[in-house]
Amino acid sequence: MKLKRIYVRILLSACITATVLFNACAQRYNRYGLPQYAYEYQIPEEVDDGWQTSSLDTEGIDSEKIHGMIGKILNGDIDNIHGIVVIKNGKLVLEEYFDGFDRDTKHRIFSASKSVTSILIGIAIDRGMIKGVDTPLFEFFPEYEGTKWIDQKYAINLEHVLTMTAGLDWNDWKYPGYDTRDTTQQMTRSGDWLKFVLNRETIESPGEKFAYNNGLSILLGAIINNTTGQNAVNFADKNLFACLGISDYTWDKGDGGIVNTAWGLSMKSRDMAKIGYLFLKNGEWNQKRIVSQEWVYKSVIDYAAQDVVLGTGYGYQWWFGKSRINKQDVETFYAAGHGGQYIFVCPVLDSVVVVTSKYIGNPLGEFRPQMLLVNYILPAMLPPVSSEAIRPTPAMLENYAGKYEFPKWELKATVGSRGDRLFIDLPKSVEKEAKPSDENEFLYPLKGYGDVRLDFIEDDTGVITQMVAYFGYANITFRKIS
Repeated sequence: MKLKRIYVRILLSACITATVLFNACAQRYNRYGLPQYAYEYQIPEEVDDGWQTSSLDTEGIDSEKIHGMIGKILNGDIDNIHGIVVIKNGKLVLEEYFDGFDRDTKHRIFSASKSVTSILIGIAIDRGMIKGVDTPLFEFFPEYEGTKWIDQKYAINLEHVLTMTAGLDWNDWKYPGYDTRDTTQQMTRSGDWLKFVLNRETIESPGEKFAYNNGLSILLGAIINNTTGQNAVNFADKNLFACLGISDYTWDKGDGGIVNTAWGLSMKSRDMAKIGYLFLKNGEWNQKRIVSQEWVYKSVIDYAAQDVVLGTGYGYQWWFGKSRINKQDVETFYAAGHGGQYIFVCPVLDSVVVVTSKYIGNPLGEFRPQMLLVNYILPAMLPPVSSEAIRPTPAMLENYAGKYEFPKWELKATVGSRGDRLFIDLPKSVEKEAKPSDENEFLYPLKGYGDVRLDFIEDDTGVITQMVAYFGYANITFRKIS
């Protein structure tokens, strides 16, 4: 049955719990560690790290929208953000930190480490140390003869590993990270991380289905070690970080000294922005080639046009997102880490955005930076649209009304209409009105996260059957049950 999308913007909580809805305002601190209650924009300080600075206004960014975003962070309407850095037209135009963090703080970037690891693979391929992405994986690990991958010569190549389409029996998202049923947790307790991964069975044909897998990213680091003669830390230091002027970072190691190339890197926000800018400039930094343009291009193609949760697609350890902003379709690619550690790259707007966040006690924190980007930062860089709201008809609202559920996470929501007003009722929350901002678009203010777009999907008879909630680039689909 052919479906037609009707776009509606509302504000919806990504975490439907009372703890999120009634979270008290946290104390905020400015870049100098002093309590901060009101926001006053300052041009970032220019230091000897390779970044030139400029102002929001000079680079054509709507400072009012940025003020509004920072104000919401300071008053607790948007919480758990540690830092925001914005590069526009090659200039550092925004640098703000909160809760005691500052520009000299190395922040754990968790799975954003994967995107850096992917760059190292690209550099090794550029230099002929690795033959190419079609190389079978069993060729890289002769020392692990006796494992299933090697002995059975699995039909898994390097590209399958990069795109997380290896088809392994692996589950990283079904259970909390501390749960012993979580496959990554089992790997870290195995005593030999590589042997654990190379002994996993395949349950899907390689190349067909995306499945998030930390173990595959660990293999990438071992491949660097086996092909270059250097571990990932040393190879990165010489061939990537030194070229970008990055010297103050740490990279954790696991059992046996293996480099944790899946989630072990800690960096400063300004240095994270250099990683993004390298890709924005197609592999060059200060007009010096670091990694090939071909590798950059291949890295950000969507190889997994499926339900990838944190975006609309996945490339070579980089996420891909597309959203309609100010009535324009805007594409972004990004590195993403647990709790909301992000490096966003938006080529069409010549911008890089880094967001760091609280990573302990921050459920579903991965959504919040995407919402900051889509709802505030990118709109501030685009031509404004009319703010005059066009009120939908009562008949239209009545068609949206009903009960919806997302069975996978056991989430339920109720959409109701009264006259020309739309309301959202979530479990353990207070019903609030969703106010229209444009034709078929609504804003629903909810403390802690930000704007979420809802797409109501109708069949060819005009009956609403689904509701897709977009948390930035992430999305979940509710089915209408009544």
